[in-house]
Amino acid sequence: MQKCHWKKGDTCNRNSCNGLQKKLFRLRERANKLFYEDGKSKRSISRKLKVSFNFVLKWTKEKGMNFGADKRGWKKHRTRKWDDLTGKRIVEIYSSLEAWGSFFMGATAVELEWKRRYEIAPPPIRTIGWIMKEMRLTRPNKKPVVKGATRYLCYPEHSIHHYPGGRVLEVDFVGKKFMAGRTSPLHFAACSFKYAPKLRHYQRIRGETADELTKVLKAFFLKFERPAVVKMDNGFAMCGSAPQPHVLSKLQLWLLEKEIYPMYAVPRRPFSQASIEGNNSVFGRKFWNRFVFDHTEQMDQKLEEFNQASIQYYSYSPPVSQQRKKFIPRIFYLRQVREDESKKAFIEVANDKVRLPKSYINYFVFVEWNLKTEELTIFLEKEKKLRKIKSIIFKINPKSKLKLNRTDNIL
Repeated sequence: MQKCHWKKGDTCNRNSCNGLQKKLFRLRERANKLFYEDGKSKRSISRKLKVSFNFVLKWTKEKGMNFGADKRGWKKHRTRKWDDLTGKRIVEIYSSLEAWGSFFMGATAVELEWKRRYEIAPPPIRTIGWIMKEMRLTRPNKKPVVKGATRYLCYPEHSIHHYPGGRVLEVDFVGKKFMAGRTSPLHFAACSFKYAPKLRHYQRIRGETADELTKVLKAFFLKFERPAVVKMDNGFAMCGSAPQPHVLSKLQLWLLEKEIYPMYAVPRRPFSQASIEGNNSVFGRKFWNRFVFDHTEQMDQKLEEFNQASIQYYSYSPPVSQQRKKFIPRIFYLRQVREDESKKAFIEVANDKVRLPKSYINYFVFVEWNLKTEELTIFLEKEKKLRKIKSIIFKINPKSKLKLNRTDNIL
């Protein structure tokens, strides 16, 4: 254990680093001995030690070289560019954020506070994070993510954000929360933009219903921006619960009237709503589990402060309005092709099964329901391009079509 230079008294575990250095020194010494004492050729030494030929050339220039030489040009265990003052400033900023009870105290929050305090530019975020890790100011709170399967199975990540065009807002319910002394649960709705300008916003609601979600979205559009797409899960409040197929829900009709495309995530696949699910985790860790509230008014006030801290954390400002594509009433679905009891491939859209070739089982597809032409088109994304698999006539339920015709500016 060696003392860390950032703050007196703190220690950093450098055992693994020292072990790698000792192994490297021994490797240098062994290459030198194999050449001068055992008479091995430099090429054979390279193969035997599994090192580059240049490495062997460097450490066989003369017998008995200084194998622990360090020619980096700066002191060992110190960064090349950022001095002690930088580390002290980062520690001071973190301590201030902690003393203020800030919601966010990571590298991004430290960088933002640095810009407010000092005229000199801050170190890169990765450097700030490294220094904070050396100081043991941060702790990993995420499990390692295994990637690759979604890409292999053609999850249409690119098409979600580019095919309809415009910004995609993810919406979800946080889940029931219980307050001491209160028997009935509290409900919250969350809104999130995955890409810059990023934003996360939470609002308390009366219940997980379509009417409450509509109120949340109305307020969000007025306060921040109106997206091109609202991406949701497949719950009753989002897509309706009618037993008949091809029915349009109240929320879908309202979004279409506002010229916003409804989009639905893959059922039973939380990763397809990863951004909003992650934000719900942030809500739990940094807000709900962190404070004890005596009454709902106190909680609402703290929630407003939390939302404001999120805006500052992401430095959010509404994007410059861009000209949108001509609006065509459509609903988008993300689905994974499954296999039924008869070994046939299918996806379920609007409470109806659509058959597909068996070769697409387990693959993710991007589905477009054009309400104007009443046509359903299924795509597979390959190398960020959509390839049409199937197109069928998909008639709107007569009652829903009547409501559509009564609503202005949709059909």
